[in-house]
Amino acid sequence: MKTSEPVQFTVPDDGVYFAESFHARDFAMPERADRFHKIIFVQRGRLELVSREGRTSAVVMGRERTLLAVPAGVRHRLLDHEPSVILVLGLGDWFLRRDPDMWEIWQRLQVHPVSGRMMEGGFAGWWRRAVLEQTLRGPGFAVTVRAMAMQVLVAADRHVAGPREDTTEERVARVQRQVRETFFEPWTIDRAASRAGLSRRQFTLRFKELTGDTFVAHLNGLRLAHAERLLRGWGHSVTGAAFSAGFEDLSHFYRLFRGQHGMPPRRWLQTPRLAE
Repeated sequence: MKTSEPVQFTVPDDGVYFAESFHARDFAMPERADRFHKIIFVQRGRLELVSREGRTSAVVMGRERTLLAVPAGVRHRLLDHEPSVILVLGLGDWFLRRDPDMWEIWQRLQVHPVSGRMMEGGFAGWWRRAVLEQTLRGPGFAVTVRAMAMQVLVAADRHVAGPREDTTEERVARVQRQVRETFFEPWTIDRAASRAGLSRRQFTLRFKELTGDTFVAHLNGLRLAHAERLLRGWGHSVTGAAFSAGFEDLSHFYRLFRGQHGMPPRRWLQTPRLAE
């Protein structure tokens, strides 16, 4: 439902809250300061974030797919240049401060606004999962929602601020980075080509130019390398290592492993020189 006023919600000091605001044309926001930290993700539209801390004022333009950070206690308001749809993540102060790494991420996000294709990859899934959990309030929902907030913060921190990537090479490289970080997910060539906004044939050609490998070979290589790490250094079973690396079919994992090493996993582990 479109709203003419900012959404109202509270955030526990050690928790988080996910919200959405669908602005009407007459949307107006008076200056305010919240007791919690806030991330504003511009899903659609264009707006200005005007913030004031003491005598210092700042204006940041928020275009589509831009993420903005507003610290607790800072007076601010949003001015729509066109009707906007924004996602809002409220972050309790203790939620961020109790983990030094999360607090550092939060500090960096305040300095460097994030822009680009943030809703691609896992970002959209984590946000939607958080909203679902928050709505259904099933067993352990609060833990899951906090975990999703952490994922969103880490994804934002890893995303490089800058011009929107729009060349073919940049789009393929971006997908390659996503695959490197999420190779255990059910990736396919069609999914990867769709992420890059290319046809299957064009993506396949560009990906091989970038990596020197086909997409499937590159994906299997990442999965095999991770399975080997789990087998060698973490004491995982063959089945557990294959599953954690993203292999759904154990026989497929065995065929690839034998093709790579010339022997099955257990024999490989019993040959210290090879396993090292």
